[in-house]
Amino acid sequence: MKIVPEPITHVLKKKHALWSIIVLALLFFNGCSLAKPEPKPAPSPSSEQTENIAAYIPLSVGNYWFYEGIGNEYASYTEKVTYQQRNQYQVIIDNGGTVTANRYEVAADRIVNTFRQSEFYEDKNILNQPSNIEAVLLQLPLAAGNSWTSEGNSYEIIDTAATVEVPAGIFENCLTVKITYPESGNYSLYYYKKDVGLVKSEYVMPENEKVISQLKEYNVQH
Repeated sequence: MKIVPEPITHVLKKKHALWSIIVLALLFFNGCSLAKPEPKPAPSPSSEQTENIAAYIPLSVGNYWFYEGIGNEYASYTEKVTYQQRNQYQVIIDNGGTVTANRYEVAADRIVNTFRQSEFYEDKNILNQPSNIEAVLLQLPLAAGNSWTSEGNSYEIIDTAATVEVPAGIFENCLTVKITYPESGNYSLYYYKKDVGLVKSEYVMPENEKVISQLKEYNVQH
């Protein structure tokens, strides 16, 4: 039997202990690297994303709005919802010069005008007509800075808390949509109040000339 001197035995024990620590450390860190990271919880939807967009253009059959005009004889008009079929609504607009039938389609994230017919003087349902336009009136998120393009025009939500005073009253926290028309350089401002609908529109021309339609009377059901 070979006898190792005491000092050498002490050194070997130290080396053995050191290697044990290194191996355990490597196993620990290797196990950490192989472990699958826990999935991050999905972010909760923002209030704008979950907002009921249809509340800003309420389209129950029988809903009615009367707008008083300034700056043009046809700026005064009435708007009425006359028919509904699933998520489609027929809206009749009468400005005293012509009557226009529109079909609005309400999706989870947008409201789109998909049909328009002028000189419409009959009481008939046009909801099954093939689409002839696609004008996106509103689109989520209902947040300032959201923008989209529709029919060659630029839309942008520029405010979500506007206060608008019209003959029908004072409406706070109105959504303001700016529509810019590239060909003319003119623009429009549309002010929508939740659970009421459009309360005011302004068509702005050079030198700040305006044609204004402002809500005077309305009857809205939900």
